Amino acid sequence: MTINPELTSAPNSAASLAGRAEVQSLVDTFMGTDLAQCNLQQLAQWRPKTGSLWNRLQPFMAMQAGMRTHSVAVGDQQLCFWQGGQLDGPPLLLVHGFGASKENWVNICRGLGRTFRLIVPDLAGFGNSSFSVESNYRLDIQADRLALLLDELGIESTLLAGSSMGGGICAQLAARHPQKVAGLVLMNAAGAPAKYNSLLEAGLRAGVNYLSPADRAGVHRTFQICLHRRHRVQGALLALISGGEMPHRKSVNDFIFTHLVDSLVPTWDCLGGIKAPTFILWGDADQVLDSSCVDGFLDQIETSNAVILPECGHLPMLEEPGLTVRLVTDFWTAIRT
Repeated sequence: MTINPELTSAPNSAASLAGRAEVQSLVDTFMGTDLAQCNLQQLAQWRPKTGSLWNRLQPFMAMQAGMRTHSVAVGDQQLCFWQGGQLDGPPLLLVHGFGASKENWVNICRGLGRTFRLIVPDLAGFGNSSFSVESNYRLDIQADRLALLLDELGIESTLLAGSSMGGGICAQLAARHPQKVAGLVLMNAAGAPAKYNSLLEAGLRAGVNYLSPADRAGVHRTFQICLHRRHRVQGALLALISGGEMPHRKSVNDFIFTHLVDSLVPTWDCLGGIKAPTFILWGDADQVLDSSCVDGFLDQIETSNAVILPECGHLPMLEEPGLTVRLVTDFWTAIRT
């Protein structure tokens, strides 16, 4: 693995302006494609799928993770979440990425639960949480919903860890509600530009979103892109159990993805305001968000450091669960001593 030294200097304003222009360019390109067009009437008729293999396996994944499932009204949404671990320990909020759900964290919940009180939500619009075509799913709005969830649970301050889109949401939460954030872990996070195009970004510029598959073949392609080739068996298994769920959610995911992209520039802009100690974790073979994104986060977040994992793709908590648990726990120990 490679470790970037901790930064203590102020955010780089020149780099900030250049990065903003790069992010804006991607946003403008995406908004000019058919991907940004959504059928709102069709979306209003959408209902969650029931009885699928994924639905039937969810209780067993909660048991595997050692979690209990809860639900609470937060603003205009009903949020489903896991809670477990050391209930008298320091809280840790785990925030999944785009097209995913709380089950993305199943491989590391027991390990992290030895130290932390875990709160693992389905973000609004995903998993078993509610979706409404009339609601907003921008990253800043999602961050505010999570702040309300923390209030509902009586949590004044927490360690945050977010994957991909969830990382961008956690960055927004850290900037907008700094008093609630004791530390921040960004895993292959959205919000910073890359020096090199990833496969996902190249697809988006061409009008293809590999994270929103339309059929089972597309689901297999999604996991081939998200995971390092060393984990192709795991990817095939994940594609099997979610192959009916992801295509069913495509119209919803496309709608939410447009909100995600629309909030990327404000997310980049907020990074310089983050004061919480920040740990950046990335896979060197990420085909969704290239590992060169790390430089942007390090440039903009005043006190941050990074670890880049070799032969790892977009989802370190699935690909390297033991190492991810150790790195997150070590980071918490370091910032509390």
